[in-house]
Amino acid sequence: MPGAVVLIYHMAAQRQAALQGLCFSMGIRALPVPDWMARCSIGALSGVPDHAQDLSELVKGPAAIDEEMIVMAGFTEDLFNSFLAELRDMSLRIELKAVQTETNLKWSGEMLQAELKREREIFRKMAENRR
Repeated sequence: MPGAVVLIYHMAAQRQAALQGLCFSMGIRALPVPDWMARCSIGALSGVPDHAQDLSELVKGPAAIDEEMIVMAGFTEDLFNSFLAELRDMSLRIELKAVQTETNLKWSGEMLQAELKREREIFRKMAENRR
């Protein structure tokens, strides 16, 4: 896999530019994913060998990506920690964040966002129940 990459989904231009600038300064490749490519697998987009995808096979029409999300792939632990610290320092809050795993590299951005939203709702309910 070719180095660290951040897949960027459904982000406003100004926020995306700030994120891309951070990535550039840290030697991370930033890849904005157009909505129509949100059905591509995480692995294909991040450049994992043997995960290439024929774009003609994608279902046409808008994907169900309706909230900004980033996926971090190829990060070392140190780079990951530094990247998150820089996001905090910049006050660039991105609620839906994921790290590419062996499981989710086969998922589309659409599938991953649905899972992250489901997990967020579970944690929200857990926090409410503790009050």
